[in-house]
Amino acid sequence: MNALSATLDPVLPNAFDSEQGLLGAILHHNDAIDRAREFVQPDDFSDAVHQQIFAAMVTRRDAGEAIDLGLMKAVLGDADLGGITVGQYLINLMHGATTVSNAPSYARLITQAARMRTVIETAQIGIAAMTGSTVHDPAETAGNMIEALDAVASAALAEHARRVSLGASAANVLARANQVRQGAAPRGVPYGVPRLDGATLGMRGGQLVILAGRPAMGKTTVGLHVAISAARHSGPVGFFSMEMDASELSERVMAAVAYDPRAQDVISYRAIADASSLSNEAMERLIKAQRTCAGIPLWIEPQAGLTLAQIAARARQMRLQAERQGKPLAAIVVDHIGLIRPSKRYSGNRVQEMTEISSGLKGLAKELGIPVVGLCQLNREVEKRPDKRPLLSDLRDSGSIEQDADVVLGLFRESYYLEHKVGRTDEEDICLSNCQNELEIEILKQRSGPTIRVTCFCDIACNVLAEVTR
Repeated sequence: MNALSATLDPVLPNAFDSEQGLLGAILHHNDAIDRAREFVQPDDFSDAVHQQIFAAMVTRRDAGEAIDLGLMKAVLGDADLGGITVGQYLINLMHGATTVSNAPSYARLITQAARMRTVIETAQIGIAAMTGSTVHDPAETAGNMIEALDAVASAALAEHARRVSLGASAANVLARANQVRQGAAPRGVPYGVPRLDGATLGMRGGQLVILAGRPAMGKTTVGLHVAISAARHSGPVGFFSMEMDASELSERVMAAVAYDPRAQDVISYRAIADASSLSNEAMERLIKAQRTCAGIPLWIEPQAGLTLAQIAARARQMRLQAERQGKPLAAIVVDHIGLIRPSKRYSGNRVQEMTEISSGLKGLAKELGIPVVGLCQLNREVEKRPDKRPLLSDLRDSGSIEQDADVVLGLFRESYYLEHKVGRTDEEDICLSNCQNELEIEILKQRSGPTIRVTCFCDIACNVLAEVTR
């Protein structure tokens, strides 16, 4: 501690109660240390005695031996514990213990307090260098401060985003490959379309996935299908709805969950919204659908006009909420990215605004280590072609979406164009009948995989999507 900090006599942040609660939990249940060590190290404890206790616990655990009161008494010996005996202090720790499930949360609090102490102490060093009578090299002082603060910032990053050597990264890849071969690790977050999952290996952490199409091509239907599939199989999913409120989205989800091709009554989401024509049988199916929906961790953010910064902040909150529930955040879906409110930096320049948004979404995917799915509306140039299936080049006037995206999926429903065509021929009527409930999903871009086209059954009115098996 330097002279300036001593004069200011700051009260440095600490999580003393959390330290005691965590140590007590480990004494009760040794498994708690395994959950805590991912987040906290001995030096993170503000109290020197607690540092000593935790270091001894780590050593004992690594040796495969039990952590008990006898060990702690031997470690502490005659340490000064503020006038109470070692035995009494340990008993106090056990009385204030948290649960095993809360151990990671307590460990994070201890680590966050330690990082805040580093930030404050680094600032004090800088102030002392500026106000002291001795002139210091500002570049050296600034360099030391940057190094210390960067260590704090890097420590807060998710594991996948931290600096790593090629050797360590290659070892991680090999370990994961072995896990996949043994069926112990998933390949990626599923789209819920088997051929698509097979071609892409699922949605991988850090990927920006774009679902692109013209209006009425089924972007929201596919986006909700992907979100529900991911939530059911991989963990909570955040759905940012920039157009619809939570009730509208829930009507669509309930229509999909209640869908039964064998039933006489087809329950569309419009019928659910109207409700006046719903039969008793339909209501029974909707009650069952509601119960099913209650078990799907799909979190809806319905506020319109969110900025990229607001989406990022809420996605981080979702990740913390998921972690508190002991689950990883699986993905976030944004419907749609054209409605994200841009910053004022490129006001009036739509191409630059979209570039900022797409690169920001890609950055968010890498930061959180999850796939980010962005729905994207293509421009009217598509309508000028005889074949209106989307092409990757249709994104080239939309900022850097084409470059930022890891996977681009083009959506197309031929039935929509046939339905709205004036003067259809008999041949076109037959074609419309055959493709009435078809939706094509084409991989227009994939950084490391094939580009294929998958035909799906799609009932837009019921928000249902399923792969067609031929």
